[in-house]
Amino acid sequence: MGFTGSTAFASDSTAAQSRTLIIYFSQPEEMKPDAVDGFSGASVLQKNTPETGSTQYIAQLLQQQTQGDLFRIETTTPYPRQHDALLRAAEKEQQTKARPSLTTPLPDLNHYDTIYVGYPIWWYTMPMVIYTLFEQNDFAGKTVIPFTTHGGSRLADSLREIARMQPQAKLVTRALTISRNDISNPDVPAQVEQWVKQVHPQH
Repeated sequence: MGFTGSTAFASDSTAAQSRTLIIYFSQPEEMKPDAVDGFSGASVLQKNTPETGSTQYIAQLLQQQTQGDLFRIETTTPYPRQHDALLRAAEKEQQTKARPSLTTPLPDLNHYDTIYVGYPIWWYTMPMVIYTLFEQNDFAGKTVIPFTTHGGSRLADSLREIARMQPQAKLVTRALTISRNDISNPDVPAQVEQWVKQVHPQH
């Protein structure tokens, strides 16, 4: 009977080799109704806890769909929670082309084939910490699937920028993008589920 156990183990290890990682950067903030266009802010979801930013919420839905591992990007310098202060901090980072440091290194990417990467759109582009992510890690040969929360600019230039920084990655351009105004709609979980069925590689 030990033989059947080892066979089961072999199939488990095969499954483990095709694991999914969900990397996300989410910055909860106190949103104003008239928040500037092009800044998704990571709007706080009232229906969850105030700690849950919209990108985090989508990441959690993805985790339920894919059983992937979640990795939250945290920066060594925390961002302000107040909307106007966060706007200024993000603008300054963009102007100086800052590359904020991650407090925790990524898990070993060799363990993953499919990597979802989620972020808000700040000032019509990705937050600078996402540039840090793609410049300092090697996603060659990985299926990279972006998702964004935004304030009107959808994906902005992020697909082009990711392709430039990670030319050897298999970038899925059918990215998921959800407006901060729609994030609390009850149909969002179903929308995420449908999208995962379309983009998630079949092993």
